[in-house]
Amino acid sequence: MGKIVNGKSYDIRDYGSKNAGLTNAFRVLGWKPALPVVAVDLCKGFFSVTIAKLMNDASIAVGGADYALWLPLCAGVLAILGHSFTCFAGFRGGKGVLTAFGVFLAIAPVTALLSFAVWSLLTFATKYVSVGSLGACATLAGLSAWGFFSPSTYPHDQISLGVLVLSWIVAVFIVVKHRANIVRLMNGTENGFGSKRKKV
Repeated sequence: MGKIVNGKSYDIRDYGSKNAGLTNAFRVLGWKPALPVVAVDLCKGFFSVTIAKLMNDASIAVGGADYALWLPLCAGVLAILGHSFTCFAGFRGGKGVLTAFGVFLAIAPVTALLSFAVWSLLTFATKYVSVGSLGACATLAGLSAWGFFSPSTYPHDQISLGVLVLSWIVAVFIVVKHRANIVRLMNGTENGFGSKRKKV
């Protein structure tokens, strides 16, 4: 991507926050080169789950095993782990927020969209993407628990035990991936949204 932008070849993980995710791509390269990052990260989560669902439906149609929801859930977990620890870049990937959003957009779309709304609100209110991401994770875990334990008052998605467990695993995973951001937020040194980007 860097070579396309300015004719030079470099690893984005050597610049900015040294992360391969969307925020660093935006900060280092600008919003136009960051758009494909949004599409790719989101789609890898969404389509991994969607394809797994189609595989399960095809298996049932030919009289095979019914893997119910666990196959899509496993596909979602693998997509997030594959993004965050990609073998194609020395196991150094992004933090998994967009990919996780894609996963839950396919599994529990209303819950995912509400979590995204919280991300948008917090990100633009505080000017910190990390705050938005942490808030979205908390929202995802909270709404999933609400939907599982009280489906009559939260009927928007069918939250099974597997979805509940996955939501909490994802929330904890993303918080752990943001531990450096949390330290910078506490120290007042976190890079804010719209801050001057480092030129490369």
